[in-house]
Amino acid sequence: MNIHFDAFVRHGMALAATHGVSWEISLDHTGAAVKGQEWDLTKLAGGVAPTHRLRHLCSDPSALSALNGVRVSNGLPPLPFVTFSTPWQDLIKAAVMQQLFVRRNSPGHVTNSVVRPLRVIATCLAAIEPWQATVDDMALAVAIGKEVQASGKLGDLIAGLTNDLFDINHLTDSGPLYPALASSRLQTRAPRRSKFLRSQSEIKHSLEERKRAERLPERRAFWELVRIVMTEQPLTFMDEVRFAAIRIMILTGFRIGEAVLLPVDWRTERHYYDSKQRPAGELGGYSHSLMIRHFAEKQQAKNARSTVLIERSHYVPKMFEDIVMETLARAVAITDPLRNTLRKQVDTGRLLPDFQPGDLVPVTRIYTFLTGNAFWLDLSDVQKKSLIDRCRRHYSVESFAEIQRLQEQMSVHSQVKVSAAASMYFRRMAGIDSRDCGAVSLRNEDGKAISFSSAGGDLHSAFVRIGELESHLRTAAASKLPDAEPFSLEDRNFASWEFLFLHPKRSLSEERNGGICDVSRYFAVGRPDEGLVNRGLGEQKSRDTLFQRYGQSAADKELVLTSHSLRHLQNTELFRLGVADTIISKRFNRRSVVQSYEYDHRSLAEELDQLELPDEVEAALGDKASTVARMIQLGRASGPIVNAFKQIQSSEGDAAAFDFLKAEADGFHATPYGHCLNSFTVDPCPKHLECFSGCRHLSATDLPENRSHLQTLELKLVATVEAAEARSSSSLGRSNQIHHAKTRLAGVRTLLATAPGEKPFPGGQDLSLAAPKGVLDE
Repeated sequence: MNIHFDAFVRHGMALAATHGVSWEISLDHTGAAVKGQEWDLTKLAGGVAPTHRLRHLCSDPSALSALNGVRVSNGLPPLPFVTFSTPWQDLIKAAVMQQLFVRRNSPGHVTNSVVRPLRVIATCLAAIEPWQATVDDMALAVAIGKEVQASGKLGDLIAGLTNDLFDINHLTDSGPLYPALASSRLQTRAPRRSKFLRSQSEIKHSLEERKRAERLPERRAFWELVRIVMTEQPLTFMDEVRFAAIRIMILTGFRIGEAVLLPVDWRTERHYYDSKQRPAGELGGYSHSLMIRHFAEKQQAKNARSTVLIERSHYVPKMFEDIVMETLARAVAITDPLRNTLRKQVDTGRLLPDFQPGDLVPVTRIYTFLTGNAFWLDLSDVQKKSLIDRCRRHYSVESFAEIQRLQEQMSVHSQVKVSAAASMYFRRMAGIDSRDCGAVSLRNEDGKAISFSSAGGDLHSAFVRIGELESHLRTAAASKLPDAEPFSLEDRNFASWEFLFLHPKRSLSEERNGGICDVSRYFAVGRPDEGLVNRGLGEQKSRDTLFQRYGQSAADKELVLTSHSLRHLQNTELFRLGVADTIISKRFNRRSVVQSYEYDHRSLAEELDQLELPDEVEAALGDKASTVARMIQLGRASGPIVNAFKQIQSSEGDAAAFDFLKAEADGFHATPYGHCLNSFTVDPCPKHLECFSGCRHLSATDLPENRSHLQTLELKLVATVEAAEARSSSSLGRSNQIHHAKTRLAGVRTLLATAPGEKPFPGGQDLSLAAPKGVLDE
């Protein structure tokens, strides 16, 4: 065993012992933890929800399927599903301990960005131990990760762990692995035509291409989502909550976790006055601004608990104030019944606080509290539809109370039967056809226990005792228990009922059966998590996304959208509209403006449009000179013209500098290899666009197209040199050919190594000057 691997595992064991975690996890025959033996990562980190667990220490099914597909195609036998060896299990557990208690990462990050990639690595390398891993093994794991997840994120996480876990901790005998793995991951771009061979429309299109456009929402999916959440009538309570959360994400750019965890007391206002205490609105400004109180992510201090909620305020632009207030006011109103129920549950510690533990309650009355289904009588579809439509307009306590009163009147004055769903529910609860060990006793009105069969199926005369029912629910319906645990703020606890987007848990009567959930009575109140929105957008695998439910065409129903792309979109649009990077950074709770530029996906044309020149200067310069001036301001151009411009600007002022630029502006050229700032008004380029052969006017760029051209050219020149040197001829032509190729190869490599904006050949010949005449020249 590698001594560093042994030390890493021992450190993980020590962390587990310090925090009272049992290192050994008992596994069943499938490699899953025996019930009660799994690690509750959320609880270990001091968090509340959502719950993340370390449960599976066995092959990842998706990775194993992809791996076996590769093996079969190569004529190799498929690998079986296995439980990981002890060293692989120890590595996963030690990594979890380090991530939770040393790096203080959140349980969600540990589960998705550490445990899942490690399981894929272990699945691909199950035949060897962790310290025996090689570059080829890790490259295979990266390839399988990319095969499993089309976005490539899982493959990138595996490559990242190779560096952050295996290499940094020296876990392998043949490390470091990442440098070779990183170079092998570089993908050669498809050959492209040089810009001087493109048409004008093609060049315009390339200027309008956005940087890292894959991080922005797909145009059709975005506008279809906007149409759905802004114009469609939600079909269920859960959809109305999702619509509200997504609207807020579109309008504010919140991360998904920030949007779903908004507090019910979200509104904050700031008022502005002058020195004489007059409202700023009377002086042409704004007297007040609306802000959203929220819990911002990625705000924790170093080594602080990752589960503590950090409170911040987010300014709402004036143009969005009305729709934000309308959306959140509606969300508060429809979730108020759930909030009242949850608050009483938290205060009393009981599941059914509207009753006393000794109360005998008719099962027809308690049915709606247990299932959320507003209908316990067998009403006609026409009656149900009318009542459902009326409820969905308000989701008010009064509208649900009307449904209950109507059914109680009908049950007294007619022979309407109890619905089949209610009858089956209590049949199972009473112990018949039930696998639950704690069956509830049905009783008559005197409190005497009766069987379901002795009641003759007539539930009108059957009762349950509330205390017995609550005990039954705590054991038999654990997944429906209300989310009552408080969260932690920096200075106090935050009760679960104080969240805005509360929702009924597993409301099958509405979500699956097309009915309606009585949110004024249902005991299973859920606290929101990211899945509330992710499943609706299709970001998490779901058979019923918002696109599938509300899409107008077959193509619309297949759309998927990544929630974080909405944040990228708003950040880019703010840049495009000329908002200062400091304001953008403050809006998104960032510590540095550098972070905002990671979300900047403007095209070069959009960046240039945002650089303003004085009107009189732009009119005097014309289009081309104005473009050059903007590129100089943006730092995207360098060369003799730029140097002269800056020198004149500093010594003689802006007017003289712009006059110089007007005369020399035709010297800006975009070449396949970089930017050229030299004037060839009379004569063409003496290098014939072989800029890489030592031209002093060339400046390097960071454009991927330029680097692709240079990398392709480098490979061709290397092949040319090797082919020429392999020839046995000693002619002068062969020597000239080799010298010519090596000179250009050295120039290409110099250009590739030059930082963007710098000149690779500052001491090269100035080809804009006439060649000196010799004694034989006329």
